[in-house]
Amino acid sequence: MAMELVWPYVVSASNPSVNGFLDWAKNQKNELYKLKYQQIFWYLQAIINFRTGVRYNQPLLKSAARRIFAPIWSARRHPIYQAIEIADEEQLIRLRPEIRQIIENNSVVAWSGWSNQHQGLDAILEEVNKTLKTLIPSIPAQKHWEMAARNCTKFMKLRKKLFATMGYADSESSGPRSRPDYEEESQRFRIRLRKTGFLNPNLNHSFEGLDKNNKLSVQMKSFSNKAQAQRINYIKGKFGLIKSEPTRSIPVTFDEAQLQSSESSLKKEEIVFAIENLIGSLNEAKRPQFRGLRTKKKRNY
Repeated sequence: MAMELVWPYVVSASNPSVNGFLDWAKNQKNELYKLKYQQIFWYLQAIINFRTGVRYNQPLLKSAARRIFAPIWSARRHPIYQAIEIADEEQLIRLRPEIRQIIENNSVVAWSGWSNQHQGLDAILEEVNKTLKTLIPSIPAQKHWEMAARNCTKFMKLRKKLFATMGYADSESSGPRSRPDYEEESQRFRIRLRKTGFLNPNLNHSFEGLDKNNKLSVQMKSFSNKAQAQRINYIKGKFGLIKSEPTRSIPVTFDEAQLQSSESSLKKEEIVFAIENLIGSLNEAKRPQFRGLRTKKKRNY
């Protein structure tokens, strides 16, 4: 899709260049094109950069990629990832510079020994956990876990030696990773994009998906700005700079936006927040009866 985003500029420019494309893209008014440009060159590229930063142990690239992608956690309601991202940032900020540098430089490890196969520590622990599970019964007791964990390295060496004696090829990778061939599928997709003119900003397409079955919500036209604003408010709320307010996912489709606007889709915290705002406009003499609204239980009639 990235190549198809560039293609309209290439065919319209007499002397195409990278800087020329960037200037051309900034001046586009087509909302669908602008959305896809952000999705591909901002967020998807951030994922690619993060994976590259992990594999080749490039802390600055990894950190930059996380910052670019972070608004997504606030845009689509991922509270666990929101909390992890802010907690990690806060911890790193509070550390002494030399300690922070050590942590950032050693947050990934080349478990396989290959310089282009670094992994995050959580991924390595998951691999170790999977290995341990191959050494214990299907319904293990605590002693089985302890036995496997204490002797894992010895068991795996014995396994490797046994396989070598038997002439059995170990399925575990011992060289550079291979990539699946996706060229044919990619070409089919590009042909479809080119044929429909889906990414051509000069065509007046409806603001909808490629299959034309789902109209996109108006909120998607300012997705990045809204996502960044929600992330900022989340951070300020966490640090007590502003009162935390309930937020909603930015709706992707028109139908999702319609559903969000209905009262039946309101969550408890959203209803309480709206009522509390209304209470603020009441006479002070009437406010005491509404105290403790958040802790009141539902009555059965």
